Amino acid sequence: MRRMKNAFVVALVIWLNVGQACFSAKQDLVFEGVYEAALDLPRIYFLVKRDINKQPLNQKEEFESHYAFLDTGASGILLSSETAESLGVSVDANARFVDVGVGGLEYFNVSEPLHVCLAGFGSQNPQDQRDYKCFGPWRVQVRKSGAGLLGEPIDVIGMPVMAGNIAVLNSGATNSLDYFAADIKKGDDPKLPRADFKVALRLKKFTNPESRENIAPLPVSAGNPVIDKVVVSLGGKSCEGTWLLDTGATVSMISTRQARKLGLTDQSGQPLAEVVFSLPVGGIGKMTTVNGFEIDRLIIPTTGGYNLVFKNARIGVHDIKYFDVEKKAEVVIDGILGSNFLCASAKMDGLLPSDVGQTPFDNIIIDLRNNTLGFDVRDNSKPPQ
Repeated sequence: MRRMKNAFVVALVIWLNVGQACFSAKQDLVFEGVYEAALDLPRIYFLVKRDINKQPLNQKEEFESHYAFLDTGASGILLSSETAESLGVSVDANARFVDVGVGGLEYFNVSEPLHVCLAGFGSQNPQDQRDYKCFGPWRVQVRKSGAGLLGEPIDVIGMPVMAGNIAVLNSGATNSLDYFAADIKKGDDPKLPRADFKVALRLKKFTNPESRENIAPLPVSAGNPVIDKVVVSLGGKSCEGTWLLDTGATVSMISTRQARKLGLTDQSGQPLAEVVFSLPVGGIGKMTTVNGFEIDRLIIPTTGGYNLVFKNARIGVHDIKYFDVEKKAEVVIDGILGSNFLCASAKMDGLLPSDVGQTPFDNIIIDLRNNTLGFDVRDNSKPPQ
């Protein structure tokens, strides 16, 4: 069995806390035991081709499989500069694209047109090219700079491949410290897991193709899934917002505006409550440090009329700004629902985990034909009927 390579997991001698579920008088589905950091992020195998009928780029005598993170928070597809160089991907000498992430703005090169082909990370034989589903051809984002000596090159498969399809994430595997394996499936796949309950999603555009910083040709991009009417509460105070579903986020976050409403911080951003963790986070843009707090409840409405409730939830506070093309103004995202609420999670003591909480979910089903987030719940934590 393959085990997670994350250094902080391998170094652990841990015990697992089983996330407990209970039902309230209102028949809400209530869980506790979720910590601040996801143990892994969804992974998927990929290859790229110039010609759909020819071999993948930089094929050697023996085909070498590559993996990327499957990220609903990414509007496009992102190759590291190291991967692009090793595969022989060309970039347009004049094109430029600006994207926004947790660390702010970042400028990217734009690739030649490519077919992006994917295979599930649970595949027993990722070297078998017949297992790969191909998309495109598309231009993709290519990072301008390398990861550096202490960094790891990261490739990201975002929303263009998920639009109109179903992403299945094997969250239950992370309870045994296996990988958070992902796959892209069609609606008629007989092996699709059944969702015990669902949350409504809405697609929203976060990129700004008309930005003066962009120089055509531009890379492919698509809308990202958001969840409306998410409520956070603490000590009798609560606030509601629209949250981005971001499988590429290790830590979930709320904006400083929502933090002030809950009494977590003052107007200047200084903590008014105990800071229970402080972690560096990154992705698009530079790395930044996020302070986190424990709130009473994170409440997400389901399509079944009851709520999905996480008690004693741990969330970071950070503003992620983007230009809203509909409002023609810069906007701050209310919240980010990251993978720590989808898979096993770690309680952090500085930069090292001190405890691990199991996920109650066997599979996460992101259905972007019907715009729903489905949860396949372990048998001992089934939702109300």
